[in-house]
Amino acid sequence: MPRYFFNVVDGKFLVDEQGTELSGIDEARAQAIETAGAMLRDQGRASWRGTDWQMHVTNEWKDTVLKLHFSLEETGR
Repeated sequence: MPRYFFNVVDGKFLVDEQGTELSGIDEARAQAIETAGAMLRDQGRASWRGTDWQMHVTNEWKDTVLKLHFSLEETGR
């Protein structure tokens, strides 16, 4: 099974050193969405200050296969 790495860019580059074995790109995409959602939910108010938040999914050869981008913009109350 191929191994995918879920690296995060949030003001600094956080490298996933272990990775996760998954059946392929479809499962990697689903895992990326689920993991990013959980991270943003758990960190949301405490640490996300409106800067772009990204997840770069790479394969075993360090090729980027997916990028997720999230941003937050407050437009007033």
